[in-house]
Amino acid sequence: MLTRYRLDMMYMYGKVILPTDGSELSFKGVKEGLKFAKKMDIPAVAVYVIKPSSYSYSFSGHEMGGLEVTDKEFLREGFRKQGKRVLKKVKEEADKMGVSSEGKVIEGTPYDEITKLADKGDIIYMSSHGRSGLSSVLLGSTTDRVIKNSRATVAVVKANNK
Repeated sequence: MLTRYRLDMMYMYGKVILPTDGSELSFKGVKEGLKFAKKMDIPAVAVYVIKPSSYSYSFSGHEMGGLEVTDKEFLREGFRKQGKRVLKKVKEEADKMGVSSEGKVIEGTPYDEITKLADKGDIIYMSSHGRSGLSSVLLGSTTDRVIKNSRATVAVVKANNK
């Protein structure tokens, strides 16, 4: 009888896609994805997606932390810098494991950008809170949308997975 790992070994993936928002939860998926990339000897692509709505609201005349923010480009650049910091952390982890990796900061709708990045022969490793029912409907789930819209294989790492 074939084990799950042997089944995985029968199919050669091109690369592992590692979406992350920098949270502890997303890094569970990143670490599992890096382990898989190491095992399969394939590269990893970490991706940090910035939703345009995160910086498109005009803060003109509003104070944030004692500073008046009037320039959405300032906010956009802040999100890009945050993304680069997060991807640097992923790169350091990949380097420690001996996995070839690159990072991409992309702007757009997270599930859409993640699915566009993955080819049919790739695998996406993501974490999920494991919400279901009304909670999932009200809060939405990037993971659910990636599963429904991706041509690539999607591996989901549960939040309570240790």
